[in-house]
Amino acid sequence: MASHNEYDGYVKLPHKQLYHDKVRFDFNPHIRGDNKEAKIEGFTIRMFTLKKNNDREQPEISVKMTAEQWLDLIDAMKKEFEQAQEARTIIDDEE
Repeated sequence: MASHNEYDGYVKLPHKQLYHDKVRFDFNPHIRGDNKEAKIEGFTIRMFTLKKNNDREQPEISVKMTAEQWLDLIDAMKKEFEQAQEARTIIDDEE
């Protein structure tokens, strides 16, 4: 039940040259349940590039969050978006 999204981005590893590539962004819920009840335990966010040619490995980073941390992240992202909208409005009003 993973969500697969790709965005333009870059990868920078220590002592390696920066390279631009499509970055895959997946987020998956962790659901645990028994015969009586199912519960969302949390979510995992993974970011990685897709394998090219004969690459054996690809850069990857993963973050595991509780459901509360996931909702906090969404709230923080919404606040950043709202602040950007306010800044854009101020710039538009000055022109």
